[in-house]
Parts: sequence; C-alpha cells; structure tokens
Amino acid sequence: MKTYLKEKIGNPDLFTGRKKELAWFLKWIDNIKRELSKSMAIISRRKTGKTAFLQRLYNLTFEKNEGVIPFYYELGEGSKWAVEFCKHFFLTFIYQYIAFKTRKPEYIYYLRKSDFNAAVNVAREENLEYLIDLIKEVELSFQEKNIEILWSSVREAPTHLAARQNESIVQIIDEFQFLNSEIYRDEAATNCIKDFAAGYMRTAEYKNAPLIVSGSWVGWLRQDLMMMLPGRFTEYDFGNMPMDETIEMVFKYSQMYEIPVTEETAVMIAELSEGNPFYVGSLFTSMCPDMELQTVDGLLSAFEFETRHKTGNIRKTWMEYVHSVFARVNERNAKKIVLYLCKNRNRQVTRKELLEKLDLGMTDYELEKKLHALVKGDIIEEGDSNFEYQGVGDNVFDKVFRSVYQKEIEAFDDKEIRNEYKALFDEYRQKYRQLLGRMNRMKGAYAEFLIINRLRFHAFRDNDGFKAMTENLPEDFRFIDYESVWTYRSSPIEKRDLLIDIYARAKEGEYAIIGEVKYRDTQKFSEAEAEEFLKKIELLKELESVPKYLGVVFSLTGFTREALDFLKAHGMAWTSDERWLGEG
Repeated sequence: MKTYLKEKIGNPDLFTGRKKELAWFLKWIDNIKRELSKSMAIISRRKTGKTAFLQRLYNLTFEKNEGVIPFYYELGEGSKWAVEFCKHFFLTFIYQYIAFKTRKPEYIYYLRKSDFNAAVNVAREENLEYLIDLIKEVELSFQEKNIEILWSSVREAPTHLAARQNESIVQIIDEFQFLNSEIYRDEAATNCIKDFAAGYMRTAEYKNAPLIVSGSWVGWLRQDLMMMLPGRFTEYDFGNMPMDETIEMVFKYSQMYEIPVTEETAVMIAELSEGNPFYVGSLFTSMCPDMELQTVDGLLSAFEFETRHKTGNIRKTWMEYVHSVFARVNERNAKKIVLYLCKNRNRQVTRKELLEKLDLGMTDYELEKKLHALVKGDIIEEGDSNFEYQGVGDNVFDKVFRSVYQKEIEAFDDKEIRNEYKALFDEYRQKYRQLLGRMNRMKGAYAEFLIINRLRFHAFRDNDGFKAMTENLPEDFRFIDYESVWTYRSSPIEKRDLLIDIYARAKEGEYAIIGEVKYRDTQKFSEAEAEEFLKKIELLKELESVPKYLGVVFSLTGFTREALDFLKAHGMAWTSDERWLGEG
C-alpha cells in the first residue's frame, strides 16, 4: 500500500492487525456511496492506536479510489482563534479534495494553507473551477469575521460540495473533543466557545458526507456527544487487539527494533499488555538499563521500569491522565477513591460503600459530582447504574497508580507490587505451558519469525552456508540484504484475500523470496499444499508486480515424494533443515 497521508506510527510496516476494524469501516465507507452510513464515533482511551488506524483508513480509501473522497483533520491541544481555525480547517479540506481528484498527494501538504488566492489558483490550474465559488464564498465569510456564519460555511462545505458534484465524502476528525475546549471567540483566547461542536447537530445527519470522529478522553467525548449531539453518532468501541494480532505485533516489533524475544516471552508480553498496542510498543522502546526481552526476568525488569520508573513511558502517559483530572478536583479524596476502586477493580462499588469505607466528609451529591469528573477523565469507569463505579479494567493502570500514590494514603511496601508482578508472570507462564500443545498457529508464527530473522540478519552474511541448507536453488541465486522481510497480507481493499508466510522484497535484478512455512509434528508437506502455494505465488506476482522471485518451502517434518516432484517441476526450493530456525 502506498502512503499518501504521512502516518504518525512512523514506518508503515509497524501497523499491525485491526483486521476486524478495517474490514468493518471499509464496508461502512463503501456504503456512503449508497447513502447508508451514519456518522460514527470511535470510543477508546489514549494510546490504543486510534490515530494510526484512522490515518491508515484514510490512506486505504485514497488508494482504493472508488468514489469516496477522504478528508482527515486532527485537532490538537492549544488555544485557537475560531476565525483562523476555520480557515485552516477549510483549506485543509480543499487541498485534500484536490489531491484526491488529481491523484497528486503532494497537495495534502501544500504549504500555503493560509492563502485563499493560492487555493483559487490551484483549483484553476487543475481544471477544478467549480471549487472557486466555494473558496471565494468562505473567503468572504472569513473577511467579515462573523464566527457563526464562517463556522457554518466551513463545517458544511464537504456536505454541500458532495451534493453539488454528486459525490461521496468521508470526514475523519481526530480528537473531536477539543472543538469544545480549544476554540476561542477572540484572538486573545480569553473566551472559549464551549459548544463549538454543537454545530454538527444538523451537519452530522447528512449521509453523503458522514463523519468518523474520535477522541482520546472517552468520558469527555461521550459527554459532548450525549449533551450536544444526542443521537447523531453511533459509537464504535475500539478495544484492544486479540491475542493472535498482539503476538504478531510482538514478533514484528522484535524484528524492527532488533530486540529478540522467545516464543514464551512473546506470549507473556501479549498477555501483560492485554492487547494494548501502546504497552507493546513501550516495552520495545523502553529506556530500561540492560534491556532484554528473551528471559522472564528481563521482561519483568522492563515491565517494572515502564510502569514504576519516572521516565517509563507507560507511567508518564497514565500520569498525564491522572494529573489532568486531579487538577480539577480535590486531590486527596480523589486519590483515596481511585485507590479503593483499584484495589477492588474486579467488582462494582456503590457510592454508599465509598462514603462508609473512606470517611470522605462529603455528601452523596458531592461524591457523585466528583465521581463523574473521574469518569470523564477516564481513570475510573461507570458501573451498570449511576450508583455504581469500578476501577479501570487494566492491570497496568492499577500498578502505575498504586506505585505512585498508595504510600501517600496508607502504609504500603513497594515489594507488594513486585510480588504481584511475579505472581502475574507465574500465572501467564503456567497458562502458556497449558496452551502450548494447542497453539499450533502461534508456534507456526514463531517459526516464521525465526526464519524471517535469519533472512534479514544472517543469510546474506553466510550465503554459502544458508544455500547448503536449502535444496533446488537456481545456479545464479544468492541471499542478499533484502529491502524488507515480513509476512505478506494483501491490502484490505483488495477483493482477494492473500496471506504469504514470508515475503523478502529484493533489490532490482535479485531474487525475491516467497516462503511457505509448515511447523507441525507429523504431517509431511503434500502435493496439494504445493499446488495451493503456487496459486498464492501467482497472485502475489500479480498484486506486487514481482519481476524475479523464488518460491521456498520450509517443512519441519519433510515432504511427500509427490510434493518434491511438483516443487522441482515448478522451479521451487525446499528445506527441512532446523538450522533455519536458529536464533543466533
């Protein structure tokens, strides 16, 4: 997939999983063409990968180029004068629209986003003259500085343009909650417009340019949607990733950051992170001294550093949440409440219990207001009723909060949390051993990961040795320093679903490697599997225009005679040499 909008994740190959979410939203976007899709709100805490997902969704829609024009805008923290914000919002939309229509992604980053005349000239140069009246109309509102008229013109521009041109547009607005906290009526930023987002009350209902909005503060975003935009958005719960995708992410980050893991520690990282991509990424980018993730002790040290040390990224991120909320409420009682809910996070707690157990010195009404503020800040959760509350269902937050605040509130020994970590690790290790015999796909994924590492770091340095481990190689074949090596999945926008265990992309004139890995206890690689692999190779050639390639099969248990005859007849190589799985 080509990247049009630069993705914050960095290297696009770091994006992992989210197959269910991508499939759902790509179908939702496709339905915009039939005006069937209602505006959506993605609900999830910070650092769960929403921005990476939304930017990837933009790029996939841009690349698909099948009648839905994507518009992406990220609101940031920091005061903004409404007039200047409206101009930037509108011209960003105009240039992204031009980029899509002309297939020139450089317009996405066009630098003159403060100049209406420049936009008019670009529209004229690209034979999109119908944009000129719209641009001049908004420019007139801008000159008059009437915020209500200007915001209405800007906000409704995508809907009106889509209607006028009989087109479909998807509007993706990230950090939507900042519309009500960062936009000011005056240039000096003294008069915040606290209901700025309410303007979408009518706009969000149109099906020719529906919105996807997201926000990192779940309680805050939900309150804005409920109070100002009731019934206008359908909520989509953007949860953590499933176990198989998380393990794939661990293997991928291990390769990209060149920090080895074992099959066991990969599973334990997936369990510890509970499928949260931020936690996984933080472990691989940790500043923990003597960082290593190949042993349980090494993983424990890294995890403790990230959640308990002042420079740990996980701890710093959670404490941003906590400090932002405590700055607005009575800290002492708030800390006592959150700590109590953390210690009882496996059940719902009533306000009555909190008043009785914690000696808070406040009325039930005062407690309710404080609890609502803590919910809005995402450091506690509402229960099944307005009378019940619960700690965040996240074992990492529990450890972070208690390590920072528990000593301040009650007698507490630091060893308590370390012992809890060890107990967690023992539990995950036992679970891993119980599942080991049944986790064939995971074991296969680990074998793929090991072979990928051999291809990426070792094979080209010992060309003769690795050629000796592999049968039926062409005479002119050599292992090289490949441009990229990883599992290949066809883009979600492709009509055909394709999964290749290993694809080593080669420089011009060299052999790319298309690999199949079978890591099982008894069954040999069969002729039917060889035939199926050949079909996958042909499809990959078509999708990626691979000029020169070699199909290679690794089968731990060997090959049937018929399979070897087929591989030889079709110029494919094979191996069952376990040295390919070496970790050195």
